[in-house]
This record gives sequence, C-alpha cells and structure tokens, in this order.
Amino acid sequence: MFSATRPANPPAIGARASGFPPRAACRLATLALVVATLLAPIRSAAAFPEPPYLGPPEGFEAAETAHLRFFVAANSGTDAEAFALAYGDPAERAYDEIRALLGVAPEGKLPITVYADDAAFGAAVARTSPPEAITAVAVGNGAAGTVAVALGPLLASRSPIEAENALRHAIAHVLVGYVASDRLPRGFAEGIAQYVERPLTARQARYAALLQSANQRADLLSWSDLNRPQAPGGDPDLVAAHTYSIVAFLVDRHGLRRLRDFVTALPAEPDWRSAMRTVYDRSPTEIEDQWRENLPRWTAGGWRTNLFAAFDLQPANDLLATAHYAAANDALERSLRLYTELDDPARVAEVSALLRQGEIGIQAEALMGQVQEALERHTYDRAQTLVAQADGQFAQLPATQRPAALLATYAALAADGLAASTTLEAAQRRSRRWADYPAARADALAAGTTFARLGDEEMTQRADGVLSELDVRQRRLVLMLGALAALTIAWLVLWLWARGPPELTW
Repeated sequence: MFSATRPANPPAIGARASGFPPRAACRLATLALVVATLLAPIRSAAAFPEPPYLGPPEGFEAAETAHLRFFVAANSGTDAEAFALAYGDPAERAYDEIRALLGVAPEGKLPITVYADDAAFGAAVARTSPPEAITAVAVGNGAAGTVAVALGPLLASRSPIEAENALRHAIAHVLVGYVASDRLPRGFAEGIAQYVERPLTARQARYAALLQSANQRADLLSWSDLNRPQAPGGDPDLVAAHTYSIVAFLVDRHGLRRLRDFVTALPAEPDWRSAMRTVYDRSPTEIEDQWRENLPRWTAGGWRTNLFAAFDLQPANDLLATAHYAAANDALERSLRLYTELDDPARVAEVSALLRQGEIGIQAEALMGQVQEALERHTYDRAQTLVAQADGQFAQLPATQRPAALLATYAALAADGLAASTTLEAAQRRSRRWADYPAARADALAAGTTFARLGDEEMTQRADGVLSELDVRQRRLVLMLGALAALTIAWLVLWLWARGPPELTW
C-alpha cells in the first residue's frame, strides 16, 4: 500500500503455478479470486506483499526516515534531504504516536509526495481526494496510502506547530484508513485526524464556542449527517467542531482502547453503527444522546483536555526541571492513563518513574513549607529536623532541582536559633554567681542580638529579662557596697569623734 511505484500490469494470481495446464491455472485463479473477494472485508492490506521500491517518480528526489519516504519535486527550490531534515522528526513522531494508538501499521514506508507549488498540489489531490480537502496543506489518502504536501505558500504560511499538525492530520487519515480498510465514515475519520494533532488552544476554544451556540439554538448536527458519504453543508468550522468533540467525548468517556477497537472492528462489521454497538455495548443513539448531554460540560472547559497530547512527555519534564511538581504530576497522570490504555509497559514504567520523581518533589516542597512554618514559630529544633528530612528528599532528585542555597539558609537559621537558645541558658546559669556576671551579660547580649535578627520576640524579651535581672543585681550589689562604705565611713567618723583627746602628759 505504501509503495510510491506499483507495477503497471501485475501478474494474475496463479498464472505461473508450475505443474498445471493453462485451463487448470485459470480455474485456480478464479477460485483464488472468489476466496479473496469473500475474505476482503476481514483481512488487511498487509496480507499482500509490498512491491519493491524502484526509486522516486520522474521529476522527484527521494529521502527516507525510519517509516517515511519523502518525494520532493526537483524544481521546488529545496532538495529531499533538506525537507526530511526540516519535517522528518515531527512526521516520524506523529507516525509513531498514531501507530501506537491504532496498534498496527502497514509494512513498508509511507510515501509523502511534496509538490513544488499549490497548483501542482491541487491537481494531484483533486484526482484522489474529496474536493473539500484540497484547501489543506497536506492531504492523506487512506485508499491510496499516500500523503501529498504543498511546498508553496500553503506550507510557508504555517507556524512550525501548524505544519506538524498538517502532517499529523494527513498521516492519521492514511493509517486509520489502512486499519479500518477505508471503511471509517468521514465524520469519525476527520475527528480522529483532528484529535491526534497537537492541541491549539485558540482553535479548541473556537470549537467550544461554536458548539455552545449551536446547542443553545438546538441546531446540532446528527452523527448520521456527519458520517454520510457527502460532507454536510454549512460552516466547515462548525462541522469540524462537531467531529472533534465527538472523538474527544468517546475518549474521555470510554477511553482510547475502545476507540481503537471501534476502528479495527469496522472491516468485520456491516457498518459503523454495528461496530459501535459491538465495541461500546450500547446503541449509537444512546451514545449520541450521552454526547449531547455532555456538551455543556465540555464547552464550559472540558475542551481543554486532549488525552492524545499526553504522548508528549517533554512538557512534564520541563515542569519537573523547574520544580513545578504538582503541575508536572497532573500532566503525567494523563500520560499514565494513555499508556496504560494502550498497553505500553515500557512507557508506563517511564511515566511511573517520573511520577515518583514528582511525588518526591511534592513531599520535599511540603517539608520546606513546614521548615518555614517552624522558623516562623521559632521552633528551631523542629526546623532543623525538617531541613534534614527535606535535604534527604531532594537528594533523590536531580542536582539541578535541589534548592541548595535555600536549604543552607534554613539550616543556618535553625542552627543560629538553637545556638542562641543554648547561649541564653548558659547566661541564666552564670547569672547566679557574682563572679560570672560579666560572662553572663555577654552571653545574654549575644543571644538577644541573634533572637532579634531571627525575629523571635519572645526569646529576645527573655534575653532582655536576663540582662535586666543582671543589671538589677549589679545595682543592688553596688548600692549595698555603697551603703556598707557609707556605714564604714560614718563609723570611722564617729570613732574619731568619740575616741577623745590624745593621751595627756602630766
């Protein structure tokens, strides 16, 4: 299916079966054709071997990535290698994610043909795709198994994320068409192709506003109208809003795995209604009624959630790197749900490890908050214990996430508070001995200075109390000694006055 070049006249089945006469060979070929016709609805195109790759079409250059083969028009102004370098990584990422969603992909490489200008692109697309798709920058044809890209102004006017989304959209149509044997109705196919794009907030918000207005006017399109062979008339954006919201609802309510089962069940079912009844165990009418009932919630904010976006772990890694652990874990929870539903144990283990890292970070941040609270309450022993616990938590995280300076500051404040408490206790003990008054006063003054710097008014007042008590005691001692000196002087004066004249010489 994915080969860009097919043999013009492939040999008929059984035409060269050795050992059989021509008539027998014809009978075998007829029998094989009948069997193939009967089994066609229940087998995939992968049952047929891919024709060999014979090089790019005339007038095109080729470049390859792991799963893609780019054919770039020789007169486009860029070569195939440059185009693959610019768009190969996002296209490969899209291919891998959509293949993981669907659980299977064709053998061989998906051909992506890049046309030199919009006119050549439009002419090529018109031959193989519905007319309404020609305005896109990239168009995927599920039946042909190819993607066409316009290298002209249509692509040049797109931002990098819009260009990636164009490739995602087109690749999704091809892979979904392959898995569903090209039997997925246009509404569901378009909804899935939109859902696997990288979310653009402005566009999703517009979809929500359009559906909210349509719902209030009781003017919603039915699922039957959306999935007819011919696209419904009216505003294309409103149609796109319908298809996107339907797939978003199916994923939110029933999960990605059932969406995959619905797509893969189509080749063996009479139509999409029968496949939906089989996979979801509900009638399509019941599920559509649930979608209508859920629309007010979705348009009020549920449109912000896109589970497929959880494939990308880089935003969560960025949040972890900047220590936004709670926000990172919110994103990682969606990724865990995604990979669990897709039964990908390797990515589940990877996400679980990141979640554990986020949980450690949340615990460490909580401990840091408790340290700050302990310092504000001036319970220095508790603050010191909590700093040690927080340091142990941060030791389990990358060094770049450890707030070393803040930990050191908190540890120093707690240590200063404990040291000042010890010094003040020593001052209180020394204050009981007159000989230790100078040392006691120095200790009380040092402790009070530290407590004042820490904003600990209670302990500052206690240090002031020790100083005041020492001052009072010293004052009493001075007064007592002064009184004793005065008494001694008075006694000497009295003695001198009362001792009489010196001994007379008779």
